[in-house]
Amino acid sequence: MISIRRRIVIAIFLLIILLCVFINTKVKEGLYETKVRVISYENQEDNENKQKLEKILKHYDYDYEFVGQGESWKGFGNKFKKYQEYITNTDLNDEDILIIIDSRDVYVNRNSDEIASTFKQFYNKNVGDLDNNLKIVFSTERACCTPGVEDSEKTEMKKIAIDVDTNNMKDNDKYHLNAGMCMGYVKAFKQNFLKIDMDYHDDDQTEITHYWMKNNDIILLDYNETFFSNAHGFGNEDNLNGCPYVKKNKQFVIKDTDIRPFFIQTPAKYWTCYNYLYKDE
Repeated sequence: MISIRRRIVIAIFLLIILLCVFINTKVKEGLYETKVRVISYENQEDNENKQKLEKILKHYDYDYEFVGQGESWKGFGNKFKKYQEYITNTDLNDEDILIIIDSRDVYVNRNSDEIASTFKQFYNKNVGDLDNNLKIVFSTERACCTPGVEDSEKTEMKKIAIDVDTNNMKDNDKYHLNAGMCMGYVKAFKQNFLKIDMDYHDDDQTEITHYWMKNNDIILLDYNETFFSNAHGFGNEDNLNGCPYVKKNKQFVIKDTDIRPFFIQTPAKYWTCYNYLYKDE
């Protein structure tokens, strides 16, 4: 028989061990630094715009990778399938942050060391759950120009925007999903992005919008352009009326809001705005 005194000593010893394990785990969790990585599809290594993007990614100290080099282009499904392949085989942890951007019409505007903390604050405020409420954050745009997106889906996108941010979105038409820029925790991409089925010739923006309309809880749009901002080229192809950016302290801000987005896209071949953004780089 073990004496009561010895049992007490053993119990205290076991409690000390459990406490040490708990403290050690918490210390390790506290010391873990979230990694941020940018990936972009580009099948032509010598593309001039890809090289500009790579240069500015380096300037702002982003960890990045280009996928699809040398691949024969069949359609937007090329890049989507390549992203899915990358996500499936990534060496990133579930709690790391992945950013996907187009390669030929995107400008990088802010430092990499600012984005992780900004995203965590944004995520906690708007989503708040890394286990059961995982969302991917997509950029927004004014015009919904992709084929196959029905009027009912456009109406639903506006309704979602107003529900999320009633005051700012009521008279704001930047509520359409833009597939050119998105970000989220790796876990969210594994859980949601990999489920979207797309053929090579499908339009990626259309198919992602369709999937979102059937699964409203998986996507959140960056309505206030905290991370992503899209210029509006339609009707402004030869001027800067749809390019609402002005430089302050070596970075661009949106004129009306003074927000400094991390990434700016000039979709629909809005080269006037693109060249304006890159003119000093």
